[in-house]
Amino acid sequence: MDQPGHTANPVVRGSDRRHQFPGRHQRVNLRLDATEYQDVAAAAARSGVTPAGFSANSALAAARGTAAPGSLVSGTRVTRYELAEVQRKLFAARTAVIRTGTNLNQATAALNATGEPPAWLDRAVKRCERSLDQLDALVADIDRRLR
Repeated sequence: MDQPGHTANPVVRGSDRRHQFPGRHQRVNLRLDATEYQDVAAAAARSGVTPAGFSANSALAAARGTAAPGSLVSGTRVTRYELAEVQRKLFAARTAVIRTGTNLNQATAALNATGEPPAWLDRAVKRCERSLDQLDALVADIDRRLR
């Protein structure tokens, strides 16, 4: 059901708030004019959540005196959602570096045992270079966001 000022966007959708079991039973209904709704929807999109989730998180943060999950990190122009995205990328990069280190240890063991490098060593070195390139890009992204 469309409401005045409500713009449905089937392509880009924010993530839901953290789900809870059993579900939440208390409801607060907001009434906004078209401009207010657009402001809330835009802030929700920047935070990566739905307008309802953004409203709930913001209301709870104000009531508790804490930072809302989609709010800016103190002293930066980076939202908590963006910081969580960077954290996921760091975890993925860490995993890639660990895997590469394991491969290089295996290559060293093979080289020490046979005197010849394993055939797959070039691929492992290239994977290491890609991982470092990804880390460099991530560090540059963090630097850009913190400016």
